[in-house]
Amino acid sequence: MVKIFTNSVSDLTPQDAQKLGVTIIPDTIAFSSGEQYYNNVDIDPPTLYRRLEECKKLPTTAHPNLDQYMRAFQSAGDHDEILCITLTSKMSGSFNTAGSACKLLREQGFDTPITVYDSQQVSFGLALLVVRAARMAMRGCTVAEILPQLDELRPKVGVYFVMESLQNARKGGRVGAIRVLAADMLKVKPILTFRDGLVKDLAIVRGYDNALEQVIQKYRQRAKYGGEVFLFHADRRELAERVRLRLLDIDPQASIDIYWVGAVIGIYTDAGCLGIAFEEQ
Repeated sequence: MVKIFTNSVSDLTPQDAQKLGVTIIPDTIAFSSGEQYYNNVDIDPPTLYRRLEECKKLPTTAHPNLDQYMRAFQSAGDHDEILCITLTSKMSGSFNTAGSACKLLREQGFDTPITVYDSQQVSFGLALLVVRAARMAMRGCTVAEILPQLDELRPKVGVYFVMESLQNARKGGRVGAIRVLAADMLKVKPILTFRDGLVKDLAIVRGYDNALEQVIQKYRQRAKYGGEVFLFHADRRELAERVRLRLLDIDPQASIDIYWVGAVIGIYTDAGCLGIAFEEQ
């Protein structure tokens, strides 16, 4: 049996992870006041967004450290194999840290084979890959059987989203101050995607509603219909419900679940982010 691990930045809920047999290794969120929390263990998305309203300085985040990975892998020593699917190596040191943990464990005589896989994704793009791997593992597939499926799915992961404001992204160093100022003054919104391990903008649209409509059209144009869709929001549940109905009009057979944008990613999106993750054609 293959044991699957991933980062909490996958934004899978603890309940989903338990059903899938996945162990989530938590990232750390630290506030300037000195408080530290394990993501989705000590702090959940609604709490994070409430805290952000009071913060003059954004919290910082840290991926799981070497000891966390080593202890996590050691806990699965009774499995035949271990597969750790990390968030993109272009935005985090998780992939390298997990690899270092594997090397140290082998040197210490830990003999359960460990494979570390770079998802080249984050949040629900990562979740799509983790869910695919976990379901295959539950059917008794080996890592050698799972990896080709992940390689095939990875370039077809479509993630499209919009944010009401870029202010927190600027504070976190994700975009430049001039670009944010211009966007706010002109009331334009970038349509964002996650591709090749990085966030990229596809277009600039006037108004949040128009930008969201473009996201919906991306699904119409690119989705492999009848599949699993992660519809994610940052404190915009009612809007997400409306978008869900629009997507079902396009693809009645789709399996669409609504999720919160997780606390680690939510630091940079702030409240008002909404998007979708799905398999493309």
